[in-house]
Amino acid sequence: MNHGIFTRIAVIVLASLLILFASGCQGDSSSSITVTPVSPTPAPPTELPTSSIDRSTITVPQGEPPVIDGTISPGEWDSASVETFSDGSELLLVNSEGYLYVGIRAKGPEMITGNVFINRGNQIAVLHSSAALGTALYEEGIESWQQTQAFDWCCRMTGKGEAARAERDDFLMEEHWVTTNARTGSPNEHEYQIEVSNETLRLAVNYIKVSEPNSKIPFPKDLDDDCIKPTPGGLPEQLHFVPDKWAVISLIDSGG
Repeated sequence: MNHGIFTRIAVIVLASLLILFASGCQGDSSSSITVTPVSPTPAPPTELPTSSIDRSTITVPQGEPPVIDGTISPGEWDSASVETFSDGSELLLVNSEGYLYVGIRAKGPEMITGNVFINRGNQIAVLHSSAALGTALYEEGIESWQQTQAFDWCCRMTGKGEAARAERDDFLMEEHWVTTNARTGSPNEHEYQIEVSNETLRLAVNYIKVSEPNSKIPFPKDLDDDCIKPTPGGLPEQLHFVPDKWAVISLIDSGG
């Protein structure tokens, strides 16, 4: 009997020790593991949105008015701001007595034609010079610009004679701008006289080599709207202009 009791006591003691040992091991295991919180990988900084349109203002200086004869003569454009086309050709800008003067001096001696685009409010005027002069007008629509006036060609007379000058003077009075046609003056140069006031103007220009009539060389250099679109059949009734990508013109007045 005593032996049986002893055996039961031993079994109970052994079971108790096993339970204590197991509990102790679990406690040691949990206390020996250090859990380090993992911080989430920080997201890369979000870049501030930047506009794809970053057009600086061109301040056009006051100067003596050049002679509009199709030749950029030495000295007469010395006070002008000098900009460049996409091919490095020169665009000259000066203002005097209510007119903006625009000069184009293309690289190489080849004959060129020119287009000056003037944006005032919701209207764009296309001032074209080739064998004749003409003005086309567009008004802003919902998705494009709609033509409201087609070219009416004028000033085909060449040279500096009295009749040619009188014709150009009449054109300036009626259309508020003038230049010579491509057959007068230096073949790779144009000079424009454009009536302006104190309103905000946006300007784009292209010129075309006679040997490459479907390739328009633009200013500003990165111009990519319909100002550079080939128009072999003449200007269409609708065009997609983006004046926000054109040059902003600021004129220095006589007191500036």
